[in-house]
Amino acid sequence: MGYLSCNAESAIATCDSQNWELLLNKKPRKNKPNNRPIKITEFSYSDLHSSTNGFSAGNLLGKGSHGSVYKAHLRHIKLIAAVKVAKQTSPNENEFEILSKIYHPRLVNLLGFAIEPIRKRNLVVVEYMPNGSLHDLLHGPGKPPGWVKRTRFAVQLARAVQFLHTSNPPIIHRDIKSSNVLIDSRFNSRLNDFGLALRGHVEDVRISCTPPAGTLGYLDPCYLAPGDLSTKSDVFSFGILILEIISGRKAIDVNYSPPSVVDWAVPAIKSGEFEELCDPRIGPPVDAESLRRMAILAARCVRSTAAKRPGMAEVMECLKCVYRRTKSRNQGCISLNRRVGRVGEYEPLDESVELVRSSRAGNRKNGKVSNDAGVEMVSNGIGELVRKSKSIGTASEIKFLPLDLVNDHVNKRRGGSGVKMTTVRLNKSRSVGIVQSRRMVNFGKRLEEFKLLEDLGENFKGDVKDLD
Repeated sequence: MGYLSCNAESAIATCDSQNWELLLNKKPRKNKPNNRPIKITEFSYSDLHSSTNGFSAGNLLGKGSHGSVYKAHLRHIKLIAAVKVAKQTSPNENEFEILSKIYHPRLVNLLGFAIEPIRKRNLVVVEYMPNGSLHDLLHGPGKPPGWVKRTRFAVQLARAVQFLHTSNPPIIHRDIKSSNVLIDSRFNSRLNDFGLALRGHVEDVRISCTPPAGTLGYLDPCYLAPGDLSTKSDVFSFGILILEIISGRKAIDVNYSPPSVVDWAVPAIKSGEFEELCDPRIGPPVDAESLRRMAILAARCVRSTAAKRPGMAEVMECLKCVYRRTKSRNQGCISLNRRVGRVGEYEPLDESVELVRSSRAGNRKNGKVSNDAGVEMVSNGIGELVRKSKSIGTASEIKFLPLDLVNDHVNKRRGGSGVKMTTVRLNKSRSVGIVQSRRMVNFGKRLEEFKLLEDLGENFKGDVKDLD
C-alpha cells in the first residue's frame, strides 16, 4: 500500500514559523516561474472528512511526531491525494508556507489545504505517492531495487535538493532521509516532508530559526548551533542517503558494529574496498567505475568539514554520469543476452577487458546448440579475447572496449559529446556473425576512423577523472 510518510520519531526539533512572513514577502525572480500545473485549492473540511471516511484507520497512511497522514479519494475532482492532519502542538504552517511558493516534479507538491473548524487544526493536502518510501524499498522484505533504479533515484533526489538550494530565496530541507523519499506511480523518487525546512537566505534564517533540527544518523555533526546552518548540512544528509542506497544499510543500525554507516563505510572507501560496501542482496554493479565514483562522492559529502563538501550541482552532475554508465552497461548486457543467447555474468579480467564466463551459440540451419560454459579465454593485451567453439568449428574472437575510452576519442576527434558504444564482434561464424544494437557498434567499421587499438594499446587508466 502506498503512503505519504511523516515518519519522524527521531526528529529532535521543529521550526518556529512565527517570523516567516518577513522572509516570504520577497518577490520571486521573473525568470523562474512557478509553473504549477494545479492551482492550490482551499478544500472544505467536510469534503476531506468524507473523502477519508472520517479519517478512518483504513485510510491511515502514516503517523509521526508531526501528525497523521490519510489517503483521500476526492471524487468530486477525480483525484487521490494525501491529507496531513497536524497535531495541535505541531502545526503545518511552515510546510504549507514553503510548498505554496514552490513546485517541482521531484517534490511531493502541495494541492491544497483546509482548516478544522472546531480545533482549528491545519490540514495540508499533497500529492499521493502509491509506491511507498525509499526506506521500504531498501530495507523492506520485498525484492530490493537494482543498480539502475538506485542510481536513478539518487539523481532525481539530487535534482530536487539542488532545486531547493537554488530557489529564490533558498530552501534548506534539514531532514533528508530515506523515509522522506517517496516513490510515485511512475516509480520516480520525490522528496517529501518540509516540516523542518527553512526558507530564506542563510543570514536571515540563522537569526530566526530554532536550535538545530534533523534526524539522528543523518544530522550534520557540524550543525551544532543556528549559526552553523548552511546548504552543506543538506549535503551531509544526502551523503548518508547515498551510502544507504549503495549498501542497503540504515544510517544507524545497532545490529552492526560500528552502528553508524559513516563510521563503517568511509574507512572502506579510503582503502579502496568499494565492493565491500555493496548491498549483498544485489552484489556490485557491472561497471566497477560507477561504484567507485558514487562511493567517493558519498565520502566527500560526509566530510567533517562542511566547507570541503561539494555543492549539490557537482553532486548531481557526478550522479548523472554514474547513472548513464550504469544504465549503458546494463543495457549492453541485456542486448548481448538477446542477440547471442544465454550469456553469463561479465567478470572483470582487468581494467580494459571483460570476458563472458559462459555463452551459448546456436546454428540457425540445424537448430543445434552447444554450451561452452567455462571455456578458456585469453587476452592478447589489446582488448581482445580468443576462444574455440565446437558449434562454430573455427576460432572466434570477442573484442570489448570500455565506454569511456570510445567516448573520449570521439570527443577529441569530433569535438562533440560523442556516442557511447561497446563492441562485440564474432568472426568466422555463419550462425552468429556480427552482433550489434543501438548501443553496440561494429568495431571493424570504426577502426580506421578512431584508430583505437593503434593509438591507445593498453593505456586505459588515464581517462577517468579522480573524484578524491
